[in-house]
Amino acid sequence: MYENLPLDALVAHPQNTNRMSTMFAKKLRHNIGQLGKYETLTVRPHPDEKGKFQVLNGHARLAALEELGIREAKCDVWDIGEAEAGIFLAILNRLRGSDAPELRMSLLYDLLKCHSKEELVAHLPETVPHLDKLIRLAHEAERGVPAPEKPQRPDVIIVDFYLTRAQYAVVNDALDDLSRRFGLKDSSAALTRMAELYLQEQTRAQTASASPMVEGVANVS
Repeated sequence: MYENLPLDALVAHPQNTNRMSTMFAKKLRHNIGQLGKYETLTVRPHPDEKGKFQVLNGHARLAALEELGIREAKCDVWDIGEAEAGIFLAILNRLRGSDAPELRMSLLYDLLKCHSKEELVAHLPETVPHLDKLIRLAHEAERGVPAPEKPQRPDVIIVDFYLTRAQYAVVNDALDDLSRRFGLKDSSAALTRMAELYLQEQTRAQTASASPMVEGVANVS
């Protein structure tokens, strides 16, 4: 059942695990402000607070609407119990499809013919450097320069790690140190650099362990 509900009647579910980055939240807010359209929020009658509704899907949209000063939200009201609500929260954003890379790139090419990079970046997940790369590939194709047969995937792979608080502190300290030492821009780059350093060290260790055997063979001969 769809209803327009006042924002002050909507309450976030305390076990919501979905989070949106600051950059994506800003783009979401910009999109709603510019277009006036957004995906309907999913709510249920609040189990404890009469006249209130508990948000199951749409916490980031709710925050964006609040920041924009919008007083009502379009909601799909589900009459479900606590167990069903918990299952829904657990699978939130885990059963969605992803863009086919070649189709996504084709769509972006077409959009860049009508819109500036700055306009698109304000609305889309892609960044300016990503769009610059697409433009460069398009220009190379027009000049007859062979482009890669399979374009690099533009989507982002999300990796989940479950850590204790102590483990997280160790990993976070290591990533911060790597970021400072190598001038890296974010924790993703730092994590990649950490993996590269580990693999390099493993290669050096394997080479060192193999050296005595090679020398021994040389001495025998």
